[in-house]
Amino acid sequence: MTACVYYHHPDDSHYSLAYVTQDREEITTSGKDAVIEQYDFEEEFFVLYTNRGASGTVEDFEGEFEDVLDEMSLQDRTITVRLLQIFEEIVEEKELEEEAKLEIYKQIELDRIPDAIARVDWTGTAVDVAGQLMSTLILKHALPNANHRTSISMAQWYLESIETGFSFPDFATEAYDWKMWVNEYISESKRLLTVRRNTTAFSLLSEWGCDTVVRKNGIEISLAEYDLDVTRSEALAHYGDAHTELCTDFLTESVTRAGHDELVSTDGIGKGEFVSFLEEAE
Repeated sequence: MTACVYYHHPDDSHYSLAYVTQDREEITTSGKDAVIEQYDFEEEFFVLYTNRGASGTVEDFEGEFEDVLDEMSLQDRTITVRLLQIFEEIVEEKELEEEAKLEIYKQIELDRIPDAIARVDWTGTAVDVAGQLMSTLILKHALPNANHRTSISMAQWYLESIETGFSFPDFATEAYDWKMWVNEYISESKRLLTVRRNTTAFSLLSEWGCDTVVRKNGIEISLAEYDLDVTRSEALAHYGDAHTELCTDFLTESVTRAGHDELVSTDGIGKGEFVSFLEEAE
């Protein structure tokens, strides 16, 4: 029988794992919106789940964007504005489907985006650069929702700047078996993100008899498949590199399925050229 711990609280996914301990007295919840759960596998332990407390809709925060954008370089601002446009289009589509405003669970942190952009090495093949761009935007997690979909769309913009008219295969058609390959890339991305931030806690959970951590939407993380005996800095670097490799593999398969496998070997373009493309595309 699987010994699992929930990463997002099963009764309310706004609460996520924040701390683990065998000493209940170590946990204080004063001033926190928190829930404590007791687990007992090989040993008894406690998990603290906290709520980040953000609430509202995207529209509630739009007035705050200009001040942050004004602090960016012109190139970073152009990329960030495009990312926001993509995000808002995704939100509008989702709200139309659900016939309700999309509730957010964290602040929109636009100030993270320039640092993400700065981590991209704008040399190498088109797919290599697009993979870095996609990965670093996901890792920085600047948006409250749809970070994967938004980052994939930004990667598509980059690839289109090199191959006019390029678009991904239609992920929603049975012909590409999208649920069998796209969803697994996304699920593994979320596993890597979660392990990357929680190696210390997950290492302790493993010691106490847990073998699986379960994220919301049923994404299971088998702890035995990941190296947890690393420092925080080692985890950030190692799993960050693994995430970039995963994103590059995803884009390689995507361009191949779309009939543009030449992008795997075609040279990419620099940041300045990409920004010029985005400006001309407005």
